Amino acid sequence: MNISFKNRSANFILNYPQLKLINKKNKKIGIRIFILFVFISLMFSTIFLPKKAFSYQIARADAKTNTNTNSNNMVKPKNIKAVSSSIILLDHTNERITSKFKDILVQHEKIKVITKKGIKKYSELSFPFSIKNQKLKIYFIKIIKPTGKIITINLKNLKTVTAPFNMNAPIFSNRLLKTIRLPNISKNSVIDYKFKTTTIKPYMKNNFFTEDYFGGLSPVKKSVYLLTIPAGIHYKYAEYGLRSKPEIKKTNKTVTLKWIVVNRKKITPENFGPGESFIVPHVMVSSVKSWNDVAKWYSTLTDNQIMPDKKLKNFIKKLTYSKKRESYKIKAIYNFVAKKIRYVGYEFGIGGYKPSNVNKIFKNKFGDCKDHATLFMSMLRSIGVNAYPVLIPTVMIPDMNPALPTPFVFDHEITAIKINGNTNKIINKLIYPNTSKISFNDNNFSPVVKVNNNFFLFADTTSNVTTFGDLPPMDQGRNVLIIMHNKGLVVKTPIFPPAYNNIIFKENASINENGTLTSKTNAVYTGAYDMYKRYVFTSISKRQKLNKILKNINSITPKAILLHYSIRNANSMDKPFIENITFKAKKYAAENQKFFLIRLPIKIRTILSKIAILKSRKYSLKLGYNFSETNIIKLNIPDGYIIAFKPPYIHYSNKIGSFFADYKVKNNQIFFHSIFNVNGYKILKQDYPSARKLFDKTIKYLSNQILIAKK
Repeated sequence: MNISFKNRSANFILNYPQLKLINKKNKKIGIRIFILFVFISLMFSTIFLPKKAFSYQIARADAKTNTNTNSNNMVKPKNIKAVSSSIILLDHTNERITSKFKDILVQHEKIKVITKKGIKKYSELSFPFSIKNQKLKIYFIKIIKPTGKIITINLKNLKTVTAPFNMNAPIFSNRLLKTIRLPNISKNSVIDYKFKTTTIKPYMKNNFFTEDYFGGLSPVKKSVYLLTIPAGIHYKYAEYGLRSKPEIKKTNKTVTLKWIVVNRKKITPENFGPGESFIVPHVMVSSVKSWNDVAKWYSTLTDNQIMPDKKLKNFIKKLTYSKKRESYKIKAIYNFVAKKIRYVGYEFGIGGYKPSNVNKIFKNKFGDCKDHATLFMSMLRSIGVNAYPVLIPTVMIPDMNPALPTPFVFDHEITAIKINGNTNKIINKLIYPNTSKISFNDNNFSPVVKVNNNFFLFADTTSNVTTFGDLPPMDQGRNVLIIMHNKGLVVKTPIFPPAYNNIIFKENASINENGTLTSKTNAVYTGAYDMYKRYVFTSISKRQKLNKILKNINSITPKAILLHYSIRNANSMDKPFIENITFKAKKYAAENQKFFLIRLPIKIRTILSKIAILKSRKYSLKLGYNFSETNIIKLNIPDGYIIAFKPPYIHYSNKIGSFFADYKVKNNQIFFHSIFNVNGYKILKQDYPSARKLFDKTIKYLSNQILIAKK
């Protein structure tokens, strides 16, 4: 198991292709990729920060093993049910910040392994560290058997290996792992370890920022976090989910803060709920006085990196020469960076903060998120458009707390474009066309954000499937920091309404007197759906695409035969993804010579029943974005038959969304129309009953069948 060190001094890395997963107690940052309605999962490449050795997402077996020579001295769990794969008997962290802001962290862990899963999880320990600015010392690793026998692990068996994080760019790693296998672990064994990490140089001069997650998800007997800082240094802390304030001791030379958590039960996340870093109680501490200080610091890292050379300037002129309006030049540059600069995730520069030089990025045609943002910003500035870097915490980690300045809370970087002139005209020309000219119910929404009489439009070029003006779901609704030279502006990114994330599904179907169904479907995807479809169908083979389609139509009926399939605009950055499918299914409808039973639409989304399976929730429901789905269906029935029954008209709405559906009959045709809107970005637990009711009504109605009978 990998042990990610506690962020103590926050060697935080801004990396991400699309969606990032962060492991906060060890701050493991994974390469991100879209959180869409069905929650798409992709490759995760983890980046370790210098922090406490507890991979709270993965498990506590992360790092070290230190133990008491006498098993009778072990802390025994009390009133904690052994339902977890392991129990943290002791999680003791002692962190000290020196007068020169060196960060020294000593951690002692005792973990009792309960199940086979726990044995597997802790069979190997890995200690990540940075070769540039960290020193790692492991004091001991021991295993205490249930019999009391103590096995001391020979530290000479520790191996140093390169830390895996991104297969696309392994040469950029400056992180190593100390790894060791633990023999003879059995149920009820205790892994006891102690280690020290020393971060030699702070990334932000004369400042520190750190955090603690008190054992993560596992049940905890006792967790202690001690933080000692020099007297006279400004500091501020924020607590999340903790029930008690820290004990603070002051001397002439130091200030020590102490937090204690005892007898805490296992924390269990919910499906479609917030991740571990949201629900695990934790504390963050920072010495940074203001967001302007963060902006000044970041500006010093980028100032010498953004000047384009002659070759890049000439390319920009060529790229934008035929574009008469500034808005089209902006879009052309966006499309180039998004499509032609390959995203790779790597830790490079000062703890992953400092971007590469724009000319190098342009030459190599790849870069991480901060490289993307810096190149895009540089190219825009070269045509006279003001653009600024934006530090952002994606939805996979807790949002930035505006009251606690620190660069530690960001895991991604995008760009803010300052909009001048008629903003509505720019929106209409560059953004609305990407939504396939659908109607908008929210006339007050605008993706442009106003701050101090300035207007900004956000753009994320690391997503090569996101059209200009849109934002990946993980970037929406987040507190961000716009770096305007030496000034930091705290702003919230927009949350796009349901109409932006839309599927318009049209179907022209016929059923004959033998019950054979022939169907032609056309689906137009926008927003998050568009991004997902583009990603999937530009990253898989033709055979895989065909298999997906066959699986799709066979989920309707195993007798389905694919007649035709085509897609349009899969590689377009301007037009919505369009999918056309034609299939036939013999004896699709249940018939007894006198009538047929058939359901419209032909295929319904069973995902709703999975989302609403819980009667109540402990945490909020996070679908990741607002969405809308429209069905427009025509069914031709055979001559000599009539519609004997059709479900009644329905129009239901509440604070979560709405569902409308209606059937109309004309001659030998049935026309079905439905619209389903959901404000699903985040549904608070008190609003979950409303969501469940909306989903339940929708599922039941769409499960209804119509009766077609002989005259």
